[in-house]
Amino acid sequence: MNSGMRDAIPPELLGSAVEAGRAAIRRLDEDDVPARLRKVASYSGGRLPAPLAKALIAVLDEDEWLRQKAVKESSRTDPTASGPDGASALFLLRPDGWTFEIGRRVEQLANRKTAGRVSELDRRVAEATEHAAEAKRRWQQAKDQIAELEALRREEVETVRAQLRELREMDRREDLDQAKVVAELQAAREEAEAAHLREMEAGVALKQRLHRVEEQRAEVERRIQTGRSTAWGSGDPVALARHLDALIRTVEADPALLEFTTPSVDREWKLPPGARPDERNAVDWLLRQPRAFMCIVDGYNVTHRLSGGTDATARERLNDEMSRFKLRAMTPVNAVVVYDSAVNPEVETGAGPGGVWVRYTRAGHTADDEIRRLAAETDDPVVVVSSDREVREGSEQHGAIALWSEALTAWIQER
Repeated sequence: MNSGMRDAIPPELLGSAVEAGRAAIRRLDEDDVPARLRKVASYSGGRLPAPLAKALIAVLDEDEWLRQKAVKESSRTDPTASGPDGASALFLLRPDGWTFEIGRRVEQLANRKTAGRVSELDRRVAEATEHAAEAKRRWQQAKDQIAELEALRREEVETVRAQLRELREMDRREDLDQAKVVAELQAAREEAEAAHLREMEAGVALKQRLHRVEEQRAEVERRIQTGRSTAWGSGDPVALARHLDALIRTVEADPALLEFTTPSVDREWKLPPGARPDERNAVDWLLRQPRAFMCIVDGYNVTHRLSGGTDATARERLNDEMSRFKLRAMTPVNAVVVYDSAVNPEVETGAGPGGVWVRYTRAGHTADDEIRRLAAETDDPVVVVSSDREVREGSEQHGAIALWSEALTAWIQER
């Protein structure tokens, strides 16, 4: 159904379908609820407000799987029934000619509403005529009262003038008091501005120290990428990434910054309250973490959502964005992007931009298998990014934080 026709259907005509849809959503796991229906799922009142009802109708119209779930929850599935129950059954089951039949019922409902409005307008006209006669009578009464009040007004004017003279004197005294307060506040403001200036100077000094540390880190990464450093073990990409982050942590930094780079064993490795695994605030939280971690990305799962494809351009964009992710992080991050070699067998595992490791699966192995294996074998805290439910749940069994691909793409597109 096109959106124009769908918007023309009054939500009350599809009341049974809306209730069946709400019942179906309640049975879904929280991670399976579509993003557009989270407000519907969290609404605990009675009848849904019109905006939420329209949102649910739109998703039901587009999502056949959810409509089938709603049909199972509905006890009113007779398309020949009259009223909202029949219209809801037509909308969910969609037999031949259902759009024409719903259009006819929309027209019938509109005709009934129009007839009701005409009757209501007739009643209001009669009431307005009656009110006009009453208003005329009251106007005459008010006219008589005005004459009486005018006489009283002249007596009160003199009283008010005397009160005004007293108030002016009070205002003069208050102005003097306020001038004194303003002078005191001005002095306090000048002191606060001086303190703020001192804090700004201290902040500039701290930024300069941070800049020096970032330059040292960039120099180490540049040497690794150009091959000028050779003491790197067997050359395995993930092991090499670990060596790189270990080296960066040993770079001499300002003592004032050490408290921000030392991992805390007391911190639980899980998302804090308010950070959702399918929203960008979870990525922002990761970038602020004071502990090093490994970030494993389901490559093609993310490129589909970020660029709509799996070609070289889409892969290069994701690899570049993960390089920027590493640079934005407070502490070193082992970033590994895993691609399924069954999709593009001509490419090979190797170092990507900015220290990102690009990993293609071996023959007979899928990206899902490789991601779960990496999550199980690493000793570091792990974050896995994928919208594949089995990948997320399999990684979480090994203590990983599992984010949806939508969270990373939202961070990339909105930063």
